[in-house]
Amino acid sequence: MTKNQSADAYCQMGIQLRWENSHKAAIDCLEKALQLEPKMALAHQHLCGILRDFSDLDAARRAVDRYCQLCGEDDPIITSISYISIYLVSGLSQEAKAKFLWLEKYIYENLDFVPRSAIKPLYENFLYTSHYLRDSLAENSQLYRTITPKYLKLRGGTVGTLGIEGSKILPSVPHPPHRPIRIGFLSNHFYRHSVGWCSYDIIRELSAITPHVFLYFTGRIKPDDLTEKFKRIAQTYQPQNYPNSMGDARELVEQIRQDKIDVLIDLDAITVPVHIEIFQEKPARNCISWLGFDAAFTADKNYFLADWPSLPEGNEKYYGEQVLRMPHSFVAVSGFVGAHEISPLHTRNLIRKGLRISRDQIIYYCVAPGRKFNLDMVRAQVQILAAVQDGLLVYKGRSDRAVIESAYQQECQRQGVSFHRVKFLPLANTEEEHRKIYSIADVFLDSYPYNGGTHTLEALWFNLPVVTRVGEQFLSRMGNSFLQTLGISQGIARNWDEYINWGIKFGQDIDLRDKIRQHLIQSKHQDHPAPLWNPRQFARDMYDLLAKL
Repeated sequence: MTKNQSADAYCQMGIQLRWENSHKAAIDCLEKALQLEPKMALAHQHLCGILRDFSDLDAARRAVDRYCQLCGEDDPIITSISYISIYLVSGLSQEAKAKFLWLEKYIYENLDFVPRSAIKPLYENFLYTSHYLRDSLAENSQLYRTITPKYLKLRGGTVGTLGIEGSKILPSVPHPPHRPIRIGFLSNHFYRHSVGWCSYDIIRELSAITPHVFLYFTGRIKPDDLTEKFKRIAQTYQPQNYPNSMGDARELVEQIRQDKIDVLIDLDAITVPVHIEIFQEKPARNCISWLGFDAAFTADKNYFLADWPSLPEGNEKYYGEQVLRMPHSFVAVSGFVGAHEISPLHTRNLIRKGLRISRDQIIYYCVAPGRKFNLDMVRAQVQILAAVQDGLLVYKGRSDRAVIESAYQQECQRQGVSFHRVKFLPLANTEEEHRKIYSIADVFLDSYPYNGGTHTLEALWFNLPVVTRVGEQFLSRMGNSFLQTLGISQGIARNWDEYINWGIKFGQDIDLRDKIRQHLIQSKHQDHPAPLWNPRQFARDMYDLLAKL
């Protein structure tokens, strides 16, 4: 066996072991492949992927640096995408953004020469990172419009006015009057996941309006208690064996057609790429992206569901889909598991004592994984601490902990704030454990340019004032949507200066904090809950909207 053949054998063995979750053995095989063939791109890619996915991010950065050094000249696109992904997950957004802007410029300058092999990762990975790194509707829209037609053409679609027309467009037939709408939901996340928590109440209420609710689960089967609840409310719960491609999903497309679905709603969009291919087949009369991410730019015959605060009038021009807007909010929940167990004062104090936090300190809470972490946010939060002398920041998020701590430490030193006033919490084992921390907090500090979704909803459910920076894109306007839906203007910031000022004001003005807290408590009154806490009303409004399509 030649050296080349041996390297290839080790690489294939490493890939197989990766899919079997034998990660250490997979890493060993991939490293042996690279010892024999240092420029073997496939081995580099899988090695970087394993280290990233299992949070050995320092090693992942070393691996991707080596990959870029050895293979960057031959394949600048894929190496750059890998670099952006790993540095972004680590919490190093500055480095990730610099590489992002370089690659964007390279693509525009070499658009006609982009290899076919690079188109799929450009759409599925590169575009995904744009929302975390830049809050610019115009620039992000232009990037989507540049890459998406190539991706859809690669997948067998034909380019239309804004996006594509799927390979099998169903004729537009008006919905028969007096027949309940048949609604299908497509997701990888019908379990304990942000999408699951935020969709379950609404889908449950829709099932009370129409008996024809179908759930198509495209994830690896890992059912939990929330999965069982989803199953009980659906006419059909159709699990798939993790379709990675259209070939794998062909059976699901035919099943959706046989179920005669009137409206197919994708809860994941670009975050689960096979859903884009399923939508391209147009298996239902109407296809809608909602909830899990921004629009996918797949077809001007499809829809994107938002609300007015998250997608103001005039912003439709930046989208490939037709925009639908809910009248009040783009989501509604009736609470979260464990939320009824709001800790009384003595429990709050007990938890604080365990964290070595005094009873009287003002606790700012930030939940921002590495992808949502950036130095602008750190500067703003430390500036708030500098003005609120009894304030303390509690941070939690999946990232490279050393990177995050270093960023806060350097900024604290620069602003003359004791680094001991920033505390870092480990990730919780369950959502219920995670949500206990809200009971010790006084103010929630949202992330930007990608706002918190479920975390911000949780903070508001636990009656915390929220400081959120509102931007241009949908994902930077989620906090704005939640607060406006609740009738709260305090805490909505248009820039970092306003973000800082609201943080300081909430920290120094106990009466204002109490006023917001009481407003949030009243918003959950069972006789007249605010739209954000009223999935029953949301389901009625949603059903009426869908019936008109």
